[in-house]
Amino acid sequence: MWKPALAMLTGVLAVLALPQLLPGPWLAAALPVAALGLAWKRTRWLVFLPLGFVWCWQTAGRNLDARLDPALEGRELTAVGWVHSLPETRGPLVELHFAVETLDGKPPGPGIPKLIRLSLADADPVPQAGEHWRFQVRLRRPRGFMNPGGFDYEGWLFRRAIGATGYVLEDAVLLPGGLRYPLLRLRASLRQRIGAALPADAFAGMAAALATGDQGGISEDQWQVLQATNTVHLMAIAGLHIGVVAGFLFLLLRAVWRRSAWLCARWPAQVGGAVAAFLGAAVYAALAGFTLPTQRALIMLAAFALGVVLRRRLKPADTLGLALLGVLLLDPLAASEASFWLSFGAVAAILFVYSGRVGLRHTWLMELLRTQWAVGIGLLPLLAFFFQRAGMTAPLANLAVVPLYSLLVVPLTLCGAILLSFWPAAGALLLKGATGVMALSWPFLERLAHLPSASLPAPAPALIPVTLAMLGAFWLLMPRGMPARLPAALLLLPLFITPPTGIPPGGFDVTLLDVGQGLSAVVRTADHVLVFDTGPRFLSGSDTGSEVLIPYLQSQGITAPDLTVLSHGDSDHSGGLASLRNAYPSMPVYTSAVDRFPRTRACLQGQRWEWDGVRFAVLYPDQDTPYSGNDASCVLKVSGPGGSVLLTGDLMKKGEKRLLQLDAGGLKSELLVAPHHGSNSSSTPPFVAAVAPAAVWFPVGYRNRWDFPKPEVVDRYRQTGAELADSASDGALRMCFRPGSQPVLNMRWRRDAAHLWTAQ
Repeated sequence: MWKPALAMLTGVLAVLALPQLLPGPWLAAALPVAALGLAWKRTRWLVFLPLGFVWCWQTAGRNLDARLDPALEGRELTAVGWVHSLPETRGPLVELHFAVETLDGKPPGPGIPKLIRLSLADADPVPQAGEHWRFQVRLRRPRGFMNPGGFDYEGWLFRRAIGATGYVLEDAVLLPGGLRYPLLRLRASLRQRIGAALPADAFAGMAAALATGDQGGISEDQWQVLQATNTVHLMAIAGLHIGVVAGFLFLLLRAVWRRSAWLCARWPAQVGGAVAAFLGAAVYAALAGFTLPTQRALIMLAAFALGVVLRRRLKPADTLGLALLGVLLLDPLAASEASFWLSFGAVAAILFVYSGRVGLRHTWLMELLRTQWAVGIGLLPLLAFFFQRAGMTAPLANLAVVPLYSLLVVPLTLCGAILLSFWPAAGALLLKGATGVMALSWPFLERLAHLPSASLPAPAPALIPVTLAMLGAFWLLMPRGMPARLPAALLLLPLFITPPTGIPPGGFDVTLLDVGQGLSAVVRTADHVLVFDTGPRFLSGSDTGSEVLIPYLQSQGITAPDLTVLSHGDSDHSGGLASLRNAYPSMPVYTSAVDRFPRTRACLQGQRWEWDGVRFAVLYPDQDTPYSGNDASCVLKVSGPGGSVLLTGDLMKKGEKRLLQLDAGGLKSELLVAPHHGSNSSSTPPFVAAVAPAAVWFPVGYRNRWDFPKPEVVDRYRQTGAELADSASDGALRMCFRPGSQPVLNMRWRRDAAHLWTAQ
């Protein structure tokens, strides 16, 4: 089965590599490959290649058609339908998926999505899974930040066929009757009972995640520890948890079966145990929402159970291939997710280490060590590729806590969750035992997570370093006695070597990040990095410091910024500071709002320094500026032999006028990040004339409520002949300044990283 599975995966990846979907007639190109596969018996597995291509193309096209009609964006619409997810509470917001019955009176169809994602502020009552509601909503097409190293939210929405996002207005009506999705309601009920049984327990959210697959109750601090130690998989119901449940049920039912002569006379005990194991694992996978890892584990378990029933045993590679085929048939777009590769990569590494080896010691300790070795080495290239980081303490963390979770936490949690329905006291006791074990092991994980060497940064690697690392990992996992096993470890090193910046002395790069309606920019010289503003903080509690800025810095191999400048105190410019400081505690910060941010220095006119032949100068505010807020924004000019950039924060008319009085002759710059996002309260004609930019960037959010940049301001800059760009349309922007040449705009991330699910 592994040949058809790899062929189908190749066809799926061919579609995912396309910059856009091919027109229907191009599918005829798949016919020769199909004919070649059917021509000879030995090559019939090749038929799965065009099958994967066509199936992925059809799925992608269907999801694209499910997007909201652009004419409906921003309008107040009436949506009737059902809550299609477990609601997630994030601060004052409740987020949920909503299955549309009608939108503005029209059923789902082209331009009318079947599924939308909604936010409700201060909802009372909170909509529950399966309920029938009528909402007044304001929607927009799927949209997300587009930055190097950042999470692809648009891709995430696309893969789930979510055709619009938006928020609920005040008018929300619970409609009588019409409940749907009994499995969702069961999961929601179980989550609620677990919460009631574990009041004020710091690990109640983790227990709920193990029982229902809902991870919304896990705190941000807990996630950071799990991510730093690469133990996130403990909270995602996957092969480990499915295997624990299946193994327990198999041993239990087989033992019971053997005590009945009547049962043994009809079916062998192992058949009864295998069937019970599969059915129990299927119920557990259903509670987890049939996530991708549970699909893989369940298909592999089905193959095992079928082999026991039919008295046949599939080869491990064929079992894995069958799981791969099953997952791709269910959802070919899953191949674009990191979890797909990590899930199958982990199983493939384990099977490779155990299959065909002789002389292995099979004590439980040696098997545990061997498994952790296989997973740790096998997934290292993938972790570096997807997350630009690899946990160095992960093997030790998993070695210590995986047995605890497998033998104690998971069984206690599941048994406790089941008992809550008919023996609440006993169920609560078992759940408290599970969270007690978590609490005992947690200080150990925290200690590992905060070690200086807990993880190594891996700058976004190119294809060649990843390929070499995968070859090195493969060779390291070969049996003892293979030549050059230890030297193969050298092939992993390129993942963690930061490539030269390519910026010569006197040169610098300016990157304007896509942070929505806010501002964050990064200036990089040959050996130094400056962050100008950190973007907004959101009602949900998250911020662009953690979601955009830090991932970008890590993807570029930047260990820490040398300096951060906060232009002023507005949250759309300073909202990410707390996350940035948490990641880089010793980072100095300059700001015009020192009264709002402790441990900062005032930015004042006259402050100057030089890094690698590049000059930095604070032009504003001066010591006697009578203004505050926007009109006191720090204005920073960065200059080199190849040109200069002017960063102005939210400076408005009064601030611009005073800046012109202070230093009108020193404002001229090749690149200007427009003041106050291009509002009518800024970019006055005298200021525009003084700067005379060749390029202007507007840091704005998609369909922002203020309609920035204003058309009048855009026309004003356009009349000067400046080249215009904005973060909403272009994603992250980068311009390179080099001695002896003109500045070059070499990145528009939304265009450069455009894919078939990326809105243009």
